[in-house]
Amino acid sequence: MKFILLLFVLAQKLKAASKKNNAYRKHLGIMQIKVLIKTADGKSGRLFIFDKGAFSSVSGAHHQSDVALIWADAGTAFKVMTSKTGDADTFRAAAEGKVRVEGMVPYLQWFTDGVKLVMG
Repeated sequence: MKFILLLFVLAQKLKAASKKNNAYRKHLGIMQIKVLIKTADGKSGRLFIFDKGAFSSVSGAHHQSDVALIWADAGTAFKVMTSKTGDADTFRAAAEGKVRVEGMVPYLQWFTDGVKLVMG
């Protein structure tokens, strides 16, 4: 449940930033992609849709995307995504097989760069 709420809050923050944050708006204007963050069991997830400046998001783990970040379980995802040392913990989770990426990896990097712009 905490993982689903975390993804919802992230979507709300990205949506607000797409209207108010000039740096983020500029970042959004260059891509047209779909990013899916979900659990491996397909029970939890959210699709983030970027369309050359527009942003939207829908809940659910069964969507087509350009890149997917697939977590072994919701608890691990929540712990790593809320960590103060996010990138290091994400790399560690990947090395341990707790998260994997499917699709265009550069798109995921673009997404995380945008989240960093919004979250500081």
